[in-house]
Amino acid sequence: MEKPLRLWGSVERCALTLVSWSWGACRVSLLALILTYHLYGGFILLALILVSVAGILYKFQDALLYFPDQPSSSRLYVPVPTGIPHENVYIRTKDGVKLNLILLRFTGGDAPPGVAGANVSGPASSAPPTILYFHGNAGNIGHRVPNALLMLVNLKANVVLVDYRGYGKSDGEPGEEGLYLDAEATLDYVMTRPDLDKTKVILFGRSLGGAVVIRLASTNPHRVAAIMVENTFLSIPHMATTLFSFLPMRLLPLWCYRNKFLSYRQVALCRMPSLFVSGLSDQLIPPVMMKQLYEMSPSRTKRLAIFPEGTHNDTWQCQGYFAALEQFVCELLKSHAHEESVQTSASVTII
Repeated sequence: MEKPLRLWGSVERCALTLVSWSWGACRVSLLALILTYHLYGGFILLALILVSVAGILYKFQDALLYFPDQPSSSRLYVPVPTGIPHENVYIRTKDGVKLNLILLRFTGGDAPPGVAGANVSGPASSAPPTILYFHGNAGNIGHRVPNALLMLVNLKANVVLVDYRGYGKSDGEPGEEGLYLDAEATLDYVMTRPDLDKTKVILFGRSLGGAVVIRLASTNPHRVAAIMVENTFLSIPHMATTLFSFLPMRLLPLWCYRNKFLSYRQVALCRMPSLFVSGLSDQLIPPVMMKQLYEMSPSRTKRLAIFPEGTHNDTWQCQGYFAALEQFVCELLKSHAHEESVQTSASVTII
């Protein structure tokens, strides 16, 4: 069975290479094809023009989704926190791409919310949770430091920010599968750190980062304690239908999309505690998508936090935002502490 699979994989790669080469050739000669068709006509020339246009649009999808150069200095300068314990780290993904991470350390004396009154012993019980922060489709991790510092202070948690490939000081070019590998590498790195509690890893994602979080959580249910997603979408095809409502986008087959991010399918696999944060004044992603993701979630512990004045990027500045996150984390850690207590008592035999 292994040989036919390998053969099919080789055939598939050859076909993709041929299609890519054909699109490239047609794109280069598009003007000549149009002029020739105008002079002589012909079905084959028309087909080549359509293939060329389709290829250009397919390749152009990345430019419509990823904005690593906005603002213009985003690839040159990544602001770092001052006066706060932090580490600037570089890791490599499974496909060899170098990523830049910033680890903000919580060093406060207080226990994390929900743990202080727990009847649990051991250093792991009072260890702070670690939040993996996945940002949106523009800028770099330095632009999210003010938001991350407020998370650190209010949630009493470590915060790990990661720049996707092609963003900030990370190498490579952004793409859906690449972002999934970046997220996986970030989680793997946190799991290798002996100074971080592996049982309290929380994923946070805003906008595009929310789609990355949902995918990562769906494939790592036993390594993720909870997820928090904010102002994210159902999928890229859903967003295309919303943004280009004047075109029959619903009729396009899924394979026409270079990036899909099918969160509405993957959220069905996320049974861990989940918080969905929605700004109702979001002008980019319809807030109804957040409500739909919340309703699709199979988690027994799920919350929907709604902020009427919250915009796409600034919901975190709304009054009560961090209180909602703190309450969610508090409930999570209380449940975690209770489970540890039950496991400890269950392991003791009284004679």
